[in-house]
Amino acid sequence: MVLMMKANFAESDTGGNGMELAGWNNGCEQQPGQNWFEKGETALSESRNSEAAKCFGEALKADPFDAKAYRGLSNAYWAQGKTEDALNSLTRALELDPKDRETVLTCSRIFRSLGKEDFAKEVLQSYLVKNPHDEEILSKIEPAAMPADPDRSDIAEFFQRQGEIQFGRGNIPHAVACFEMAIEENPMLAEAYNSLAVIELESGKINEALEKFYKALDLKPEDTLILGNSARALAKASQIDAAIDVYREYLRRSPLDSESWTEFESLIRRTAASPWRPDSLSDEVAEIYLLTAEKLGKAGDLAGAIEAIDRSLKIKPPAPQSLYVLASLHFAIGQEDEAVKILDQALTMDPAHGPCSELIQSINRIREFRIGGN
Repeated sequence: MVLMMKANFAESDTGGNGMELAGWNNGCEQQPGQNWFEKGETALSESRNSEAAKCFGEALKADPFDAKAYRGLSNAYWAQGKTEDALNSLTRALELDPKDRETVLTCSRIFRSLGKEDFAKEVLQSYLVKNPHDEEILSKIEPAAMPADPDRSDIAEFFQRQGEIQFGRGNIPHAVACFEMAIEENPMLAEAYNSLAVIELESGKINEALEKFYKALDLKPEDTLILGNSARALAKASQIDAAIDVYREYLRRSPLDSESWTEFESLIRRTAASPWRPDSLSDEVAEIYLLTAEKLGKAGDLAGAIEAIDRSLKIKPPAPQSLYVLASLHFAIGQEDEAVKILDQALTMDPAHGPCSELIQSINRIREFRIGGN
């Protein structure tokens, strides 16, 4: 969880560390023998927080990988009430040096100030894995008195924004963690449910995605984006009638979405298509399907071949030859028991059917060899 937390705050829209380092002007003078980090520490200890931030910024210009400067910058931002900037800087510090004791303590303090006691403990416990005898850190694992809760909706929206940033960069596990934390902070945040549903839909978890889309729509039925996403999910779930209804409402609100119009029209055509009816087809069609099945099987399309033979059997009553083709296909995909059952049925109809007898003998020899080999 700690690794996810690091990535959750790692970057904002302004860049990899959530700020424009090159944009800082030199607002603090460096004393002889004192580097920018020390200057920032001094300013921070004297509550000159804005000056401290500038000094730490100068330190990062000189060394963009200075974890301690990021930690100092996080403290300066936190003292100024710039929560998001503080978290971005702190996360960068943890990424650069997750074993730095002061950074771990700062992280724990800020998380606890935000009411995230569990996350604070996880950061501390991760540090203790390699430093099990640190008494001060051990003592901080015990629950501490929490300050008054900040505005939970602001924190939820912060997690939501961070999740969107991580999703846009392809960091899907990190994005998921952010969206889940957003819901934890504000269970009524429809956008977070929608975001998680989109990820689940893209990963093939259609039912889970639909549940979250339903929740998002229930919370915010006027949201056009959620409506469009829900329509696509219903279509993927083959709930065609429901998808058409939702698409219709979505397109009423977003009539210029040409891609959705195409999807909507495709669904309409699917509902208008006549179902396949085998009862009106002749035995000659059944033979065509049988030959097609044999050709598809030889070409390697076993799934297509099974579908073709299934249609043949629905048109014309089972015959030994068609059952033989079906058994051969099941045998080819490793379904020996099913193949034997079909062959037994065929040989009941025609005990002298050579191909069926030969195939069942081959299957039995393979089974005997397998048993003997064991």
